[in-house]
Amino acid sequence: MTVSGLLVVAQLLAAASPKVASYVGSSNLPTAPRVSEALANENRVPAGRLVNGVLVLALEAREVAWHPDGKLGGVLYMYAFAEAGHAGVIPGPFIRVPAGTEIHATMRNTLPRPMRLGGLQDHASAALDTIDIAPGATREIRFRANVPGTYFYFGRAAETIPDRAGSTKDAELVGAFIVDPAGARPPSSERIFVITVFADTVGALGVPHPRMDSVFRRFGGPPAMWRTFDMNGRAWPHTERLTYEVGDTVRWRVINASRLAHPMHLHGFYFDVLSRGDASRDTVYSESQTRKAVTEPMLPWTTMTMKWVPTRAGNWLFHCHLTDHIDIALRLSANPYLADAHANHAESGMVGLVMGITVVSRPGAVAAATPIARRKLRLFVNERARVYRDQPGYSFVLQEGPAEPARDSVRVPSSTIVLHRNEPTEITVINRMKEVATVHWHGIEVESFYDGVGDWSGSGSHIAPPIAPGDSFVVRFTPDRAGTFIYHTHSAETNQISSGLYGPLLVLPENAVRDTTDRVFLLGEGGPQDDAPPFVNGLASPAPVELRAGVAHRFRFVSIGASGRKLVRLLAGSTVQQWRAVAKDGADLPPQQATTRVGIVDLRPGETWDFEVKRDRPEQLMLEVTTIAGLRQSVTRVPVIVR
Repeated sequence: MTVSGLLVVAQLLAAASPKVASYVGSSNLPTAPRVSEALANENRVPAGRLVNGVLVLALEAREVAWHPDGKLGGVLYMYAFAEAGHAGVIPGPFIRVPAGTEIHATMRNTLPRPMRLGGLQDHASAALDTIDIAPGATREIRFRANVPGTYFYFGRAAETIPDRAGSTKDAELVGAFIVDPAGARPPSSERIFVITVFADTVGALGVPHPRMDSVFRRFGGPPAMWRTFDMNGRAWPHTERLTYEVGDTVRWRVINASRLAHPMHLHGFYFDVLSRGDASRDTVYSESQTRKAVTEPMLPWTTMTMKWVPTRAGNWLFHCHLTDHIDIALRLSANPYLADAHANHAESGMVGLVMGITVVSRPGAVAAATPIARRKLRLFVNERARVYRDQPGYSFVLQEGPAEPARDSVRVPSSTIVLHRNEPTEITVINRMKEVATVHWHGIEVESFYDGVGDWSGSGSHIAPPIAPGDSFVVRFTPDRAGTFIYHTHSAETNQISSGLYGPLLVLPENAVRDTTDRVFLLGEGGPQDDAPPFVNGLASPAPVELRAGVAHRFRFVSIGASGRKLVRLLAGSTVQQWRAVAKDGADLPPQQATTRVGIVDLRPGETWDFEVKRDRPEQLMLEVTTIAGLRQSVTRVPVIVR
């Protein structure tokens, strides 16, 4: 049965279960509640009237019809905020004031149930104020906003977990609340993005979502039947398309107002993390605390301010690196592209937390010539049947020597690629799979055409297609920096990544030989099945790692599973040891941050971390990797023997 068919079933069940009609409907079935349609809010225009240092704002909470997948997608009947006399918006009305502003606000609850409102307050205290508002009641809120920062306000009006944001019908009752320093003018390039997540289970809706039930079972969550992940009220490919010029200074405030974590990844460029916070407080980093990243984990109900400068033209992405948060099965209606071999791969193959970015050259700019490659490699994308029980396994296999690897040779993990900084490199990717392939060079500062998102990477009419079965694609780039990176598929990510299409990519300094003191720990998973074990370097039970006493070793951690969190600890017995932080996402840490610290690192998919480990005497240690996926946890132990 198609997804549209299931939506029809949902409507037919409405008579027996009023909850069904209040959650999901079909865009061509008028059996849903008669409510107004919510608009997507790009957080560009502040709400209310600001006069003489006083913001007057009249807000309402109301039921709305919402189309996160566009007009042709399914419609969700949700709760949302609105300004009085205006349409409901998702996320809620954007509040932005300079520090010292008096807030005179009212909130009217037009919902059929009580609502708890939080976050509309001054943030001099870490305590979070909440107000309970009965159905039909209006409450007045007055305070002075004194503390600059990135915050959000929220409402809870459904039977969800008792946290700062709901997850079912009240999941969209959130809005951005920005307090600027007094006298400061907001940067013209600054944008605010609010992440929200709607989820419902079979117990509430009664109709399972095709495919997503098995996807969420695999990652240890509840029987998640219907979910949608959106940024500023839309899901990809309907999210706003952003355009910048080469050399622009881009500043974003990102608000994760959902109850799930999201490792947010920017293609093509590093960004500076300027602040982190939540609904209660915001910590602005000093210059010595600012750090670079290409993937920044955002825990539930947290905020981030980031800055980056695009240096190369082309199309790029900013997205969550949890593949089940961009999986095409999240689409709320039947996907017309799936049956069309000529569909745009990027737009038809992803949904959810993805934003598209186009960087254009400045007028008169002349494109730099591509240097002649000094290093040439051949990388095969192989497939072998029944590697993971009845499912195939995939692998990236480098050609070593004059003979090509066998067509069904599958390495677990994929080949480690070792390159050198400032060495022009050419990699020919040959696809031997039965489905299309792509390769994203995660963290490497490549030209857009080689970034690895089929039907998106490139610019204008010069767009790279996905690599068809039996075809090949030549990638050219010159690594700008030495460090620890990743290469992985960027098509059918949930299945292809969990089935092996990922590997470590190490860039060494010019003319350097790979140091025998390097230790790579590739944190992935052992197949696409629901019960697949976590893998470390392709094994569920990894072999011991040996170190030399008195010698500094570099531990390179690469996290690239389809989903899940990796909590890594270096232990002697039950005691956590110390190591020195060296690099994050391939970028060396500044001296103030390259410090000795407790030997614990919390990694999300799409992150790399490097640490220096030096032991003075022979001993036995243990590297403990705890994989946390939804409600499930498992521990993988790697013996570390110092001789």
